[in-house]
Amino acid sequence: MTETASETAFETTVHKTVFLAVEKPKVWEFLTRADKLGQWFHPAQQDLVEGQEYTLLNGLDGDRMCWGKVEKMRAPDYMRWSFTVGALDGHMTTVEWKLEAAPGGTRLSLVHSGLPTSGEGFGLVLALDHGWHGFTLNLQEQTRAEATGDYCATIVVPAAPDVARKAIRDEMHLWWSDRIEPRTGGAVIRFNRSHVDFDMEDGDTQMAMTWTCRDANMIIENVEDTSEWKGTRLLWQIAPLGTGSRVTLTHEGLNAGLACQDVCTRGWQQYFENSLRAHLSGQAPSPQTH
Repeated sequence: MTETASETAFETTVHKTVFLAVEKPKVWEFLTRADKLGQWFHPAQQDLVEGQEYTLLNGLDGDRMCWGKVEKMRAPDYMRWSFTVGALDGHMTTVEWKLEAAPGGTRLSLVHSGLPTSGEGFGLVLALDHGWHGFTLNLQEQTRAEATGDYCATIVVPAAPDVARKAIRDEMHLWWSDRIEPRTGGAVIRFNRSHVDFDMEDGDTQMAMTWTCRDANMIIENVEDTSEWKGTRLLWQIAPLGTGSRVTLTHEGLNAGLACQDVCTRGWQQYFENSLRAHLSGQAPSPQTH
């Protein structure tokens, strides 16, 4: 059969594979439950159900981000969506999810097919490819943190990814503490009588960072070990979201194994989830000032 231009205009396929540290049923929840989808991808109006249409929303303004129909489900092994975004002008593509058991967790494969092959559409393909890469990394962090109980949260902000990265790395005095002591390869953050000292490195991508706590003296009531943070890591992931960004912070090691878990979790809720979000949204942040 001779193929026409219209028949071959949408054939590009994006493939992604990620290994997740939880079993298939738990991954399935992250792929189908509205509350879980919002943690790593986009908020959903309702849980995904076979044969029903779905809409995923922009976390910044609540507008429709992507939509389609759940065409097939075989829990917890396989799911297929029709999928489109505004830039596709109504053209429906196909997103397939395949879950396979792997030692220690799950191998998740994503195939996004039916994308444009024309030069004019290549920018959109690049954007979708980059987007899926960031979202699957975010899913990896969210599922790993759920398995370990580590602190993990995501904020959605109108700032561009490079602006968010600069704020996290170079503007801690504006959203975390006004007593920051930069040093080669890291920084010391002081608040009250406490301090933490981080070695700061880039992560696997340009928009990822890993901060390892080399020293800590956390003066917290009813917590005897003031060095609990030592050896824990802050894992930062920044992903583009339309005109803004999704920023995920995982504090690897901040879990039930630390006596300071409750206090420190509330600290991150204040400084990361509220103060940094405000700073990156053009509002007044609330750093520690003494």
